[in-house]
Amino acid sequence: MVPSLLFEVMLIGLLGIGSQWIAWRYRMPAIVVMSITGLLAGPILGILNPEEDFGDLYNPIISVAVAIILFEGSLNLSFKEIRGLGKPVFRISTVGAFIAWILGSLTAHYIAGLSWAVAS
Repeated sequence: MVPSLLFEVMLIGLLGIGSQWIAWRYRMPAIVVMSITGLLAGPILGILNPEEDFGDLYNPIISVAVAIILFEGSLNLSFKEIRGLGKPVFRISTVGAFIAWILGSLTAHYIAGLSWAVAS
């Protein structure tokens, strides 16, 4: 574990900036590098445990971070790329949803042992 909360915040910032730089340098999606870094620093090596250290502030911090990520993603949205996606979106929302429902029900019944009434 880290010695203080201030050091943990600083370490999270440094890992985030370093991950962004590595992603930029090797032309990779930043989320991939950040996910690997977060898994290494958190559950695998046990260096950071923000849920324990931030306490009650942990959930609001996560909510703000998700809001920032979604806002940044919406700023980079290009409407020209959306044209022509009607057919795939329709397939995902109809056929894909049906397949997910069937497979989820089968999994819930045979693996989790739920009854058919609950699984479907």
